[in-house]
Amino acid sequence: MKFVETHNHLTGWSPDAKQTFEELESISIERGLHGFAISDHHDLDVFSTEKNLWEVDVPSYVETYYDRRRMPSKRNAGDKPGFLLSLEFGWTPDNGAQLRELDEQYPFDYTIVAVHFYDGLDPYFHREEIYTESFGEFYPRIIDMIEQSARELSCSRIVAHYDFFSRYAPLVKSKMLYRHAPDSFDRLFRTMRANEQILEINTGTISALIRHKGYTLEEAMPDPLILNRYRELGGRFLTVASDAHRVEQNGRYVMETIAYLNSLGFEEFAWFEERELHFSRIVL
Repeated sequence: MKFVETHNHLTGWSPDAKQTFEELESISIERGLHGFAISDHHDLDVFSTEKNLWEVDVPSYVETYYDRRRMPSKRNAGDKPGFLLSLEFGWTPDNGAQLRELDEQYPFDYTIVAVHFYDGLDPYFHREEIYTESFGEFYPRIIDMIEQSARELSCSRIVAHYDFFSRYAPLVKSKMLYRHAPDSFDRLFRTMRANEQILEINTGTISALIRHKGYTLEEAMPDPLILNRYRELGGRFLTVASDAHRVEQNGRYVMETIAYLNSLGFEEFAWFEERELHFSRIVL
C-alpha cells in the first residue's frame, strides 16, 4: 500500500512533541509506510515574554534534514520509506506575508497551512473567552479564517485540520458539521480548488472526539456532507494524517479513516515531492 504520512512532529523542533526522527522512521518502517514527512510547528504569533518556542529555526531545520530526504516516488522494493521535509505554518491575519516569503525562500517539499488561534487566543487555554457563541455563529468564523489562510498562502499545498477547534469546545457534542457553515465551506473549497490545494483529514480530531467527547468511532468520522461538498466543488485528492507528536500516536485511526473515506468514494490519497503532487489509489 503506497500510503505517505504527510504530517508529523519531532521533539526539539515542536515544543509539544515527544518523538525523535529515529523513532518516527522506525515506526514508519514497522507500519509499512511508503513514505513519511516531518512538518513541525512554525507559529510566529504565540504571545510570550520569552523566546517563542513555537517558531522553528528554519535554516537549521533545513540544514539538518534536507539532505536526508528520499522521494517516495523513487522508492524501490526493500528501501526504507521515503522521507519528505515540510513545515506547518500557523497562520494569523498578521503574518501571511512573512510566511509566504519563508515558503518561497526554502526548498520544502511542501508546506501545510493551519489555523491554531482565534483573535490571538489558544482554544486549549482560553476556552471560556473563545467559545461564547453557538456553533452556527462561531464555526463560520473559523472556516472563513481558514479560507483566508488558504488564499494568502496559496503556495501551501495542504490545508490542515479544518475541524481543529471542535476538539476543545466545552460542549460535549462539538463535531463540526457542514450545516454549521455551508457558505463558508463552499468559499474555502472554491479557493482550494483555484490554488490546487488538498484537504487534510486529521485523525487527531477523530481521536479527541472519541477520548474527550464520548463519540463512537463511527460518529467521530468527518461529516460526509463536508467531504461530498469538497468533491462537488472540485476536490479530488485527500491526505490522511496522524499529526503524530508521540510514537504511540503514529497511525491512530488512519486505516479506519481511509476505509471510511473509501465508503464515500475517495480512493486517491496524495503527497508532494518538491512541490509536485503525487498520489496513490488506496482501497481497503
